[in-house]
Amino acid sequence: MRLSHGDFAALEQAIYELNEYRNLEHFRREVPAILLKLIPSEYFFWAEYTIDPVAGKHALTDQVESEPRVTPALAAQMGRHIMEHPFTKYFMEGGGQTALKLSDFLTQTQFRNSGVIRDTYRKWGLNYNLSVPIDTTPGKPAGVGLCDAKRDFTERDRLLLNLLRRHFDQAHRNAKLATARQAAAAKPLAAYGLTPRETEIARWLARAKNNPEIAIILGCRPRTIEKHLEAILEKLGAANRVAAAIVIARALDD
Repeated sequence: MRLSHGDFAALEQAIYELNEYRNLEHFRREVPAILLKLIPSEYFFWAEYTIDPVAGKHALTDQVESEPRVTPALAAQMGRHIMEHPFTKYFMEGGGQTALKLSDFLTQTQFRNSGVIRDTYRKWGLNYNLSVPIDTTPGKPAGVGLCDAKRDFTERDRLLLNLLRRHFDQAHRNAKLATARQAAAAKPLAAYGLTPRETEIARWLARAKNNPEIAIILGCRPRTIEKHLEAILEKLGAANRVAAAIVIARALDD
């Protein structure tokens, strides 16, 4: 499958627009229009589930829609029967992280006879689906998808969604991180209990210096900087150096 110049231009525009929204609320609000412009269809959804195979408990915990179609009753039904969906079975059995169509698994006759699967899509008024898994926390699988009543999705659509997936994940992470920074109550750097040396390193970290660069500036070994950085991350409660740099920069700004 080869994409046209127009397809690549549309993909580039979608990536640009996804990264425009550094606030999570704005990102969630604008994503449906961005995806529907890239791959025209009737309906967009972004769903997150909680799956506990041991306890046998499954639930739809969050959704973003291009228009409201998921009622509380339908949400409960989708959660109860998520393990019956062919996409879920495919990924639970180790299938690759790729965009899938309903028609990869079911003919239209099989779809019409598929019981609860057909019943779910019937309540949406839709017959065709293209979805891709997105990055999320363990035990909470999530995906974005497009649906249509009249036409199936093409290999061009599948390829575009696959190419967009990693960019979607990164833009989503950026929006969450930026929102957390905005929402966090800023504290002065001294409030984190850093030692004088850790404070020096933290200030250079906020200026986007890497470990070897900081080591040269402070006249010590990169391994020493690495050990100090581990302590800094722990004291700041940051998962990585990027998150730490944001906390430090905010503390220094305030």
